[in-house]
Amino acid sequence: MPAPLVNDIRSDRRFGCNFLRVLLFIAILFVFDLFISLVLLKGIERFYGLGSDADVLMIGHSHLMLAVDKVALEEESGLRVARYTREGVNMADRRVMAQQYFDICSGPPETVILSIDPWLFSGEGLSLNSWKLFLPFMDDKGVNYYVKSSAKKFDYYRYKVVRSGRFNAQLLNASARGWLRNWDNLKFGVVDTVRYNNEEALRGFRPITFSRELMDDFASTLDFLNSENVRVLLLNTPVWEPLIAAQRVEYDRSMFLIDSIAWVHCPGAEIIDLVQEFAHRTELFFDPIHMNPEGQRVVTKAVSEFLRQELDQSPPSPGSKSRI
Repeated sequence: MPAPLVNDIRSDRRFGCNFLRVLLFIAILFVFDLFISLVLLKGIERFYGLGSDADVLMIGHSHLMLAVDKVALEEESGLRVARYTREGVNMADRRVMAQQYFDICSGPPETVILSIDPWLFSGEGLSLNSWKLFLPFMDDKGVNYYVKSSAKKFDYYRYKVVRSGRFNAQLLNASARGWLRNWDNLKFGVVDTVRYNNEEALRGFRPITFSRELMDDFASTLDFLNSENVRVLLLNTPVWEPLIAAQRVEYDRSMFLIDSIAWVHCPGAEIIDLVQEFAHRTELFFDPIHMNPEGQRVVTKAVSEFLRQELDQSPPSPGSKSRI
């Protein structure tokens, strides 16, 4: 005996028409969702330089983002630059970023500038949900695997279906700036010397710690870049001198480990250490680890001069360093 609901459906002459309308409405939503996500994704790709035919690829987090001006570096060096930098990404994220860029680039870059700093092996202070920054790129096989291994199963499939849900405020900002071609440093101001006037406050700002897992991620990133036969520059962007002094032992240990791992896994990598030249210039810092626009200007000039002087020379001997 048919259920009452089935009888009601059969007797409702408008059911078929209404059902088709619902299907059409859902289809329109999916098409609109796809269109919006593609527009946002295109802006993000422009902002990060993904898919571009760059001579120089920069990979890092906010330290590098705020320290080097992409547009000025291109003008001063005469090279095409892709700045793939994101706030709050750890070394594991940067490994994925490097692999992602090479997977989709139209032509491999000649040089990769990989940001290093004494917190390279510190998980503290960075976002635990940094994998969400990769959501717009879930169609890429490698990125999709990384997201799937990081997200809960329900969240993973939710983002797979609803594409516009992949974009948070940070990604929306990156997309807008990509469409506007705006890579400016918006961190105006100078480090608060009153707030950070003692060693305890400085050590609490962001302590240097050591994660074996992040060391392995750094090593595997260097292995990957070495296998791509590109010139690798490890750029240590400036850090405020009092912050270094407050953690001198940890700072020296971290830089020694970076040097040692690079020597083994990418012997041709060069270390460009800008700390000694700029660490004492308080007026260049927005906070103890980030540059303000003036700081970005002088750091960009130093990097562009290095590129102009060194990249036309013969490849360096294994393990060589350049201290500017």
